[in-house]
Amino acid sequence: MCKVPRAVPPPVLSTFHTLGMTAVNANAQPVIARGSSLLVVAILAAVAAVTAPRASGDTFLPQSKPPARRVAAVRHAGLSAEERIALTCLQGLVAREQPSIVTVRSPEVEEFWLEWHVAKGHIDGFDTVADWTTLVDVHRDRIKGVVVPDAALFRGDVLALNVAACEDMLVASPALAERLNLPVTIDLRGRFETYAEGMEWLWTTYKDRLNPRLCDFRHPALLPFCTFDYGYQWRALMFWIAGPKEEHLPGVDRVAEQRLMERILGEMPPLGVCVGFPGMGPGEGLGEPPGVELLSRFGKSLVCTNHTGNHSFWSSARVERLTQPKQPPAPALERTKIYIALVLSDGDNQILWPAYFRKHFEHPAFGTFPLAFGMGPAIRELQPGMAQWYYEHATPTTEFIADVSGAGYMAPQHFATACPDAEQVWAGYLDQTRRLMEPLGMRSVRTVSGDDAVVARFAAALTECHSIFADMGRYSGREGIGNLIYSLPDGMPVFRAVTTWRHGKEGFLREIREQVGDVRPAFVNGFVHCWTFDMDTLAKIYADRDPDMVFVTPTQLAALYREAGSPR
Repeated sequence: MCKVPRAVPPPVLSTFHTLGMTAVNANAQPVIARGSSLLVVAILAAVAAVTAPRASGDTFLPQSKPPARRVAAVRHAGLSAEERIALTCLQGLVAREQPSIVTVRSPEVEEFWLEWHVAKGHIDGFDTVADWTTLVDVHRDRIKGVVVPDAALFRGDVLALNVAACEDMLVASPALAERLNLPVTIDLRGRFETYAEGMEWLWTTYKDRLNPRLCDFRHPALLPFCTFDYGYQWRALMFWIAGPKEEHLPGVDRVAEQRLMERILGEMPPLGVCVGFPGMGPGEGLGEPPGVELLSRFGKSLVCTNHTGNHSFWSSARVERLTQPKQPPAPALERTKIYIALVLSDGDNQILWPAYFRKHFEHPAFGTFPLAFGMGPAIRELQPGMAQWYYEHATPTTEFIADVSGAGYMAPQHFATACPDAEQVWAGYLDQTRRLMEPLGMRSVRTVSGDDAVVARFAAALTECHSIFADMGRYSGREGIGNLIYSLPDGMPVFRAVTTWRHGKEGFLREIREQVGDVRPAFVNGFVHCWTFDMDTLAKIYADRDPDMVFVTPTQLAALYREAGSPR
């Protein structure tokens, strides 16, 4: 995932809330025709859904039940694509009662984390299973047959996965079904001319069985990598809206797909979550900004999991609370200095924690200078054991802040604009954010964008924060430190990003010098684009700092700013 800010195009279709096709005006208030009693009832039902309890309990993302004490680990190597897909269906099915299967794409990743889960007592151990089909025999009484996908239809396999999840079946070819001694119960070959037709049938047939608060942007190319076990487990609606590069593929009708998914998302209650990711490569899928906007308009947010699997297992650990490292006091304030907090981006992306950020922690320079990590606070529900490792291996100058825009990735300027009661949805989302941040000791949040009204909304709801770290890079249109760092009327400091990645690895300190000028003291949100600035580069930035530059944590930056009397 690479959050490259750019202008987000207007929606392809007019924004309507599909419970009665209620038009929404510029102030996000429903425009209701006089006498529309049925429409009023529908709107009241939608408002009630905001605070309705979740079937999975009082969590943002559903968490698995505690795992088996010993776990079966199955390596991908040597398995065909269809075997991996069938295995992952079985993994998700079994996890509904007790997670006991982990698929291993890379032993140095998954087995590292399994060993950590053993060390922390989450499980007693794991056994490598050479023949995955023996697990079919172990759990045969749970499997109600096989769904055969339409291989000739682009995303026919994604349609089949939804059916299999709702029917407690595996997705497989007739040949694999015969080999597994499982009956072919549903055959989708030749059933639908277009993907939109198949999705319409799927939603009509199974919407009462699908999870109303969870969906999954799932590109079919990722299925053989065992990435969908969590979606299967929780019966999330798995879908993929084609992009321009996919227009020529069989069954694609981009306009019909967009229109249908807007209707479906409108029928699902607000404050749901979408896992996965809306883009693959250029022209594949909606892409990041339009996909996040689509979810945001219907009061939903994204938790990025597109390239990872095993969340049906990782989420089974229980870590109730994690404590931020005890930081040293902020350095003595000197009014001739520039204070800089380095904060790595994209930590809301759950695919980065199994391996990518681990390399940062294992780098020789880690801990030699203050470095903060944005972390999606939903990690304590989705990958709690991993969050535990990072907290326990952090140094006193490591800090974790909520990334990005709170509970999930959403676009604040579009959030809840298609919902009948936008204010109630906003309040619910910020309450979710507060409840996720608190047990992780997070005291700042990065918003992906938004004007001062948006930032003030976050500050008013998240009163335990020491500050707001706004923007994914300096793309707010603001220039100069006096316009980037300021206090809200209630006194909450706002540190808008001073740096970008537009000048590559060499531009970081130059941008700070340009934006700060001769203002002293200065307080800098040193936004670090994690895909551009690796640990070698960050160590060099620290070594090349000017004599008047002091690197601090976000907590220390906020304390120094307040001590200085909130200078502009």
